[in-house]
Parts: sequence; C-alpha cells; structure tokens
Amino acid sequence: MTPCELRRATLDDTDTVYALLCELKQSSLDYHAFCTGFAFSLQDSNMHYQLALLDGKVVGLISLYIQYRLNYINWAGEVQQLIVMPQARGLNVGRQLLAWAEKEAHLAGAKVMELSSNIKRHDAHRFYQREGYQQSHYRFIKTL
Repeated sequence: MTPCELRRATLDDTDTVYALLCELKQSSLDYHAFCTGFAFSLQDSNMHYQLALLDGKVVGLISLYIQYRLNYINWAGEVQQLIVMPQARGLNVGRQLLAWAEKEAHLAGAKVMELSSNIKRHDAHRFYQREGYQQSHYRFIKTL
C-alpha cells in the first residue's frame, strides 16, 4: 500500500477542493456558489473534509458527515464525496481515505456508515463492495 499523507481541508484549500469536485462531476460547477457552500460547511462541526496527498500534491478528498439517524436509533457516518484523481487510482488512496472516515465516525459514536454512488460508477461500486459495503437502498433524486 502506498502511504499517503492525510490532512484536514481548510478554507485555504477552496480551489483544490473545487477542482476535485469538478473531477468527480466531470464538469465545472458554479465557483461562487461552491465557495460560499464550502465555507459554510467548514463551520459545521459534524462535517469533516480530509485531503490525501502524495509527494505533497493533493490527489484525493473524502467528506464525512456524522449525524444521529432515527431509522438506526444511533449515530451514523455518511460519506458524501470520495474523490481520487485518475493518476492516483490503484494506489490505495481511496482505501486510506475511507479507513480514515470509518475510524472518525466510530470515534464519534457512529454504529454504521452510509454512502451513495452514481449508478454509472461501476468501478466505484466494486471498490465499495471490496471494502465491505453492501447495496441496501435505492436513492431517488428530484430537481426542484
């Protein structure tokens, strides 16, 4: 396993996190709206952003939200985004980020982890299954 450095994302990382999200979406996002939302999210004590670096360069991001879920009658961690740049895939960066999120959620009292993955991301689905995640739900989205 290629070890990578993990560190908390800060407001100084706004442009880097924006680039990672654009990679995930494969399109440009509204930069101003992103900056506003990212700054707001950083103030939420239940939201955690962790960056992965290889040789000092950011190559990945995971966002973890910890919340009390009534359907579990317990705390749960939710991976909202997991992004690894194409050049770092296959180097266990995603595995290290996911392990970090699981440990953080566990330390916060979470008894379960959840995540969603776009239906088109077959490689991601295989990755999550290898990491012990099971598909248990469908997620429905409606644009308002």
